Amino acid sequence: MCRNEDEVKHTKKEEQAMSAAMNQVRPCTISESIMQSCKEVKNMREGKTPKRSLNDLFTNIEKWSKEEKNKCTK
Repeated sequence: MCRNEDEVKHTKKEEQAMSAAMNQVRPCTISESIMQSCKEVKNMREGKTPKRSLNDLFTNIEKWSKEEKNKCTK
């Protein structure tokens, strides 16, 4: 079965996007990231670091987003 030209273009764009996402450099491996998260949760449970809620995370994300926008406009 033959595909039309639009389907081929759409498929190529998807492949390029996936390739770009796979080639991004991670600051650490996935397993290292999970281990770090487990250590943070353990420290929170032991009272060594303050507990954070999901709302705190969303607030921080908004703050970081605004800071990035400010950096880009300067």
